[in-house]
Amino acid sequence: MLLYALLLTVSLTAVHAQTLLEALSKVPELLNFTTFYQNNEAFAADYFGNQSSYPITFLAPSNDAFTAYYTKNQVSLFDVGPEALLQLIQYHTLVSDLKQENFTKAGTKGITTPTMLKDSPNNNRTTGVSLAAKFGGSERARGQVVFIQAAGSAASPNHFLLSRQSTPQNAGVRSGLASTVNVRTLDANEGTWAGGSFHVIDGLLTLPTTCARTIRTAGLASLDNALNRTKLWPALDGSKNVTCLGPSNAAFAAAGNPQTALNETALASALLYHTLPEVAYTDFLVDGQEFRSLQNGTVRVKIEENEGNRTIWFNNAKVINANVLTHNGLMHVLDAVMVPLEQLNSTNATASGTPSAQPSATVTNTVSPTAATSTAAAPLMEISRYTWGLWAFGASLMALL
Repeated sequence: MLLYALLLTVSLTAVHAQTLLEALSKVPELLNFTTFYQNNEAFAADYFGNQSSYPITFLAPSNDAFTAYYTKNQVSLFDVGPEALLQLIQYHTLVSDLKQENFTKAGTKGITTPTMLKDSPNNNRTTGVSLAAKFGGSERARGQVVFIQAAGSAASPNHFLLSRQSTPQNAGVRSGLASTVNVRTLDANEGTWAGGSFHVIDGLLTLPTTCARTIRTAGLASLDNALNRTKLWPALDGSKNVTCLGPSNAAFAAAGNPQTALNETALASALLYHTLPEVAYTDFLVDGQEFRSLQNGTVRVKIEENEGNRTIWFNNAKVINANVLTHNGLMHVLDAVMVPLEQLNSTNATASGTPSAQPSATVTNTVSPTAATSTAAAPLMEISRYTWGLWAFGASLMALL
């Protein structure tokens, strides 16, 4: 027994002492990435050998991921230029040592996790106080994020769907343009190296990009038309720390197509009411939490947990696609156009998911108060001064419903 314990200790010590290249070379489905690492060994050894960044977790693209990348882009990952390569590697590097259980037991909330992608046009956001507290401070946590969803918990309508059927060792990772890849998580014996951990993903992560491209890629034509008509696109894409609560095309239609029916001023007011000047990742939301929108109206969160599913509403609107990451925050796609709380209360609305009357005593914001009230969403805040008030928007919307 003593000999066994001694051998086990020696084995684990050896695992923890190995370089990432040594660890990767032992996983057959990472043959392409191992070759890729060797072809760029000077760069890779310098990047992954930087102990000041430890502990980290690297999401290593599988052989299938290399094939999928070529099919999509008609260029081999081996031929990617150095600047684009650095950003890709940074975005695949998580600033925490995440073990297998962190992925497979993320629960219904999921985990928003910062990466090493910091100084990039794809990261026009600042670090929130809650995220900084969870991941070692504002500097370490200021990189663009990914969103991790545990295996088996993606069935809820407000969570993204995994691209393949999950197994107990699988989880999903959401990146830019609502892209989701599967993760095959490795246990400590297989997925440990000197700098932390690594796991296998079946596709390349997509760098978050502008709201305009994200909304158009998602096929949200009605929202796109509304933003075009009000000329809010430049302000939305140029602002930091924004959450867009974007009604689906069906939601716009059910509300009487306000993108064409409202006048430009009322429509701008409606859009700003659906925009929060802070980044509201779903794992930081709590039931009863309230936000002040850029239109200066109150938006309230309702959360229900039922049989392993977590469903979220903003006012009367249910989230049907959560955590669609953008360069400056994120979007949650809604099944309805939000009606202002005051209007809901005055009409005694009974729509599905009407928020509870009293907010929770615990409120967790994901950005610092300074960012939320001064620098965040500054271009949009400037525009909001010239829009109609909350009641004007609410009256116009209720007239359409």
